[in-house]
Amino acid sequence: MCGIFGQISLSPPAADYSAAIRHRGPDDSGSCTFAVSETPQYVTLSHRRLAVIDLSPAGHQPMSNEDSTIWIVFNGEIYNFQELRSDLKASGHSFRSKTDTEAIIHGYEEWGEDVVKRLRGMFAFAIWDSRDKRLFLARDGVGKKPLFYHCDGRRLIFASEIKAILETGAIQASLDAGALHDYLTYLYFPPPKTAFRGISKLPPATSLSILVLADGSLKQRVSTFWDPLKAVSSSARFSESEAIDRARTLIDEAVRIRLVSDVPIGVFLSGGIDSSTITAFASQRSQGPVRTFSISFPDSKFYDELPAARLVAEKFQTRHHILQADADCVGHLTKVVRHFDEPFGNPTAVLESILAELMRQHVTVALSGDGGDEVFGGYVRYAGALLARHYRRLPPFVTRTLAPRLSALIRDDTNGRHGFRRLREFAEYGWQPEEEMYLHWVGYFSEIEKQGLYTPHFARETAGCDSGVFLRNLFRRGAELDPTNRLGYVDLGSFLTCNCLEYSDRMSMAHSLEVRCPFADQRLIEFAFQLPGSMKVRGLEIKWIVKRAMEGILPPEILQRKKMGFNPPASRWISRELRPLVATLLAAKVVERRGIFRPDAVSRLIQDHMQGKRDNTLKIWALLMLELWQRLYLDHESESSLFEDVMAAAWKAKSCGEARIAAVEVV
Repeated sequence: MCGIFGQISLSPPAADYSAAIRHRGPDDSGSCTFAVSETPQYVTLSHRRLAVIDLSPAGHQPMSNEDSTIWIVFNGEIYNFQELRSDLKASGHSFRSKTDTEAIIHGYEEWGEDVVKRLRGMFAFAIWDSRDKRLFLARDGVGKKPLFYHCDGRRLIFASEIKAILETGAIQASLDAGALHDYLTYLYFPPPKTAFRGISKLPPATSLSILVLADGSLKQRVSTFWDPLKAVSSSARFSESEAIDRARTLIDEAVRIRLVSDVPIGVFLSGGIDSSTITAFASQRSQGPVRTFSISFPDSKFYDELPAARLVAEKFQTRHHILQADADCVGHLTKVVRHFDEPFGNPTAVLESILAELMRQHVTVALSGDGGDEVFGGYVRYAGALLARHYRRLPPFVTRTLAPRLSALIRDDTNGRHGFRRLREFAEYGWQPEEEMYLHWVGYFSEIEKQGLYTPHFARETAGCDSGVFLRNLFRRGAELDPTNRLGYVDLGSFLTCNCLEYSDRMSMAHSLEVRCPFADQRLIEFAFQLPGSMKVRGLEIKWIVKRAMEGILPPEILQRKKMGFNPPASRWISRELRPLVATLLAAKVVERRGIFRPDAVSRLIQDHMQGKRDNTLKIWALLMLELWQRLYLDHESESSLFEDVMAAAWKAKSCGEARIAAVEVV
């Protein structure tokens, strides 16, 4: 796991811009610059290494083939690299290291750009082929590893994080209005957009080939190399018992291949089915006790995962760590923004940051359950979508008139429970076509709400923007799937890739911790989309097949446990610890100065939440993170001074004691 940077430019770089992402790879660094023959261009590749496989100097990057005509910088892990090495050795290739990186180099020599189709793992890499004067960039199928770039036809800059691109000075930081319009809907920036005008995000399962022409201009070609639906065989049929056995085998294998490491490994253990399943198989495959980690908010009665986690830890005799976080949300806010380089509206990133910081004191690699819900039907909204099919059969007067009016009387529970809000959203939108219904369910600010929020100037700037296009395109690609699989496919390409895996990568790598996700395994995903939706959601029971597969392995209490989700007490934070910060950063004069939102609309949004009329937690959080981002990246405030301002505002709250973190190990 590492950080990469590179560029094609008319002169060698003036500095080592990869220093901006040193946290992604503190163990080693390297950089090479090459003059591109018969052109005025230079190519630079830089690398920051977090040593996980082959800790020797042989793993140093940039790495080349035998005659130094092909060079690579690579971020990620290739789990089938041993198989690839065997195949490549049989074809005559020789290896100088035990790394997975070298398997990619020789794979490129053997198969060209099609090497990406053979890689099973998480990756973002750049290969410079001096023979063809071509730079080849690629990002893994589900987008576990990030890759950003800027290209203006004469210069290309790419990096694992945006901050390294900004360090070059080639881009002046400015807000992309259309991208912000999308952010308010999803609380993240769908690819290829980013918050910055002129900087793009390479989408998952995508490669970018850059050819350097004789006059120094750059010719781009973008290709998609993987889609789980293309691997689905219409002739594949499984009985329930066969599917259950196959699911168990593939999950076990996905965990097993992710245990290969030359450094200590741990498991995120929330007590949910996914993390408990990983713990079970990791314990069976490990020679000694597995290290497991859980997080606790002692004064929160809605997010306590400890009893379930302890049950699993005791069952599999793990070396369990309980990580306690008290009032630390404030101290982590600027850290979240700085490591995302963009506004990010999911407060779970704070939780991930705390957890990663503490885990890194014990391990270098962690296994996480991300992906299980999208792949195996684990969201309650999937059952709700099936119910909506029956709801639409009711008379229009009931679904389009009566129910929405009655739903307006439902007050949201702003104390952390979401049942009332989900009931209201079902009544309001369940009658709509599935795509529009789902967009309302997973979206936050609707198009109507955004228009009421914008100033006239910003409304004109975003005129014609439609954030729903991103989700509708995914629905269209999955049109042939049954209802449950279709929603899973949409979430795989949106919520998992752009939300869960985004905060997993940024927050873990902020603390030099590598996170591996067995449920995001390519073969497991391909298998899962060959199963009928009825094996995933049956009636109101979600994740049916995983529960059947783990019967007799996991305790019944875990299999029957209500889904909680990996969520912090953000509503409490907004109402207590962060209340003075909200008042300071979203004050009317601050909002007016930005010129994006109407101050009265923002004030009303906050007031409705504080009075318990609507649960606007995530909407307020999104605006809060946007303001912090603007101060850091547009106003160029230093992180230290901004942190002091944030803490000063937080100290005004009587309930916010000194931010602290403590780790307690349970042996």
